Amino acid sequence: MPDVTFAWLPEVGYFCLLLALFTSLAVVVSGVRLFIFGQRRAATMLHHASRFIAFLLTLAWVLLTLAFVQDDFSLFYVAQHSNRGLSLPYKLAAAWGGHEGSLLFWSLGLALWQAVVVWCWRGANRRLRLLTVLFIALAQAGLVLFIVTTSDPFLRQFPVPADGRDLNPMLQHPALLLHPPLLYLGYAGAGVCCALLLAGLFCQTPAQALARRCQRSLALSWALLSAGIILGSWWAYSELGWGGWWFWDPVENAALLPWLTGAACLHALQVMRRSGHLVRTTTLLATVSVLLTLLGTLVVRSGVLQSVHAFALDEARALPLFTLFIVLSGAMLLAFASGARGYRVLPTGELPSLWLMGGLGVFCASAIVVLVGTMFPMVWSLAGEGRISVGAPYFNRVMLPFGLLAVVLMLAGSRKKNLPMWLAHAGVLLCSLGIVSAGWLKSEVSVALVAGESVMLDGYRFTLQDGEFIAAGNYTAQRLSVNIQRGDKVLARLHPERRFYTVRNQRMYEPGIATDGWHDWYVLVAEKQGEHYAARFMVQRGVRFIWGGGVLMLSGVLAGAWCRRRK
Repeated sequence: MPDVTFAWLPEVGYFCLLLALFTSLAVVVSGVRLFIFGQRRAATMLHHASRFIAFLLTLAWVLLTLAFVQDDFSLFYVAQHSNRGLSLPYKLAAAWGGHEGSLLFWSLGLALWQAVVVWCWRGANRRLRLLTVLFIALAQAGLVLFIVTTSDPFLRQFPVPADGRDLNPMLQHPALLLHPPLLYLGYAGAGVCCALLLAGLFCQTPAQALARRCQRSLALSWALLSAGIILGSWWAYSELGWGGWWFWDPVENAALLPWLTGAACLHALQVMRRSGHLVRTTTLLATVSVLLTLLGTLVVRSGVLQSVHAFALDEARALPLFTLFIVLSGAMLLAFASGARGYRVLPTGELPSLWLMGGLGVFCASAIVVLVGTMFPMVWSLAGEGRISVGAPYFNRVMLPFGLLAVVLMLAGSRKKNLPMWLAHAGVLLCSLGIVSAGWLKSEVSVALVAGESVMLDGYRFTLQDGEFIAAGNYTAQRLSVNIQRGDKVLARLHPERRFYTVRNQRMYEPGIATDGWHDWYVLVAEKQGEHYAARFMVQRGVRFIWGGGVLMLSGVLAGAWCRRRK
């Protein structure tokens, strides 16, 4: 328990949530009146209210994090996701490691984006800025209402346990410090871009001006989402122990879907900025991106679809999550239909680029394919036809033609003087090379061997050696050594671990990985029977190009946004 002086802080956090909810609702009601009647002084107060919401949710987040640091196990959420033996960095990251905390951080990200919009768009059309804030506040109110009523992270429990259940061992990885917040900040940024485009339809904002204002925000949010996906891919590769970087799992697809539609929206914005066309299409793509993030939250958090990444399932939340999805989706689609019907398109006369339109089509088609493959098992089950699974063979087979077509379009449509575009497209090509080489140039063998024995794989000798037993804060481990040789030269020494998490009574196997940039040597040591260890040895080529290409790709997108801002 924390010091009695600070025992009341969770109640302050819950009060901040309530106050943020009522302030968001007040912003929505006042925003509607101001949009209709128009009062400049009142509009200024509305912008102050937006910053106040950001302050309240920031304070709530700080108090929740403080509860983790203080081991306040009177909070049910803290007791479920922390432990006294958990190291401080993981205690800080555990705040977003579960359902309640991740939703609170998502809401905080949306509030921070809203505050930035109010500050950075001071010179924008007042009605456009006002309506954008109104749409964001409406989504904010729905999200905070859901947190307060069904997912309260400050919920008390009595009697207070002496210790917590500990953080899920699969989450105890350095990527937890950045992967979830990057994703949720990307989701929140996509929501802000959607709100701006919807507001532009109602305000009859010229297409080119709207595209220029939205392009920077969308590029940043898409880059954040890209960084989160890249980090998550590396996390899966280095933690799950099967040597793969993408499993086509529902949780992974839930992040990939808005990434695909976001990429399509970026291409549509280029067309919109140059020619004035595709205003409604761009707005619809932004709206669909937000709807896909909500749909992903529904299928992942409710347990409707099974996932190897599912760490925060609760089937009791399925109905509230479905209600939230229906209400917000209905409101957004209604707003789009109303705004699109009255918007007057004023094209410049320049025809849309064939290559941009082709890229737009490839991303949209890819999103449809991934969505169908992800949701089909749920639809099949609801139809009473039993349970089926759609796995990697389906996705790999149907996505291959789209990947090849995307490469052809990039090579044919790249402009010589557009360095950021070349950078982004080079990243895609490098990533594609990594995907092909990691899939086709991979060697592996699974054997049972004793300490001192060796196994040959792809010209490399792997020699298993006994290691040491170590005790960390919340687990014990056997840390083994594996020497990798080619001829008489020792190339690397790996240290796979066999861990046992005491509180969770769960065993984990941490792979040992080494690389020279092109080759990856990957060793996993699992069960032990007698003196024999069950071990898997892998040699992969080019897998690092996947993440390097991803970094290059998002760097190009950010560079393009920065260059346009300078201009």
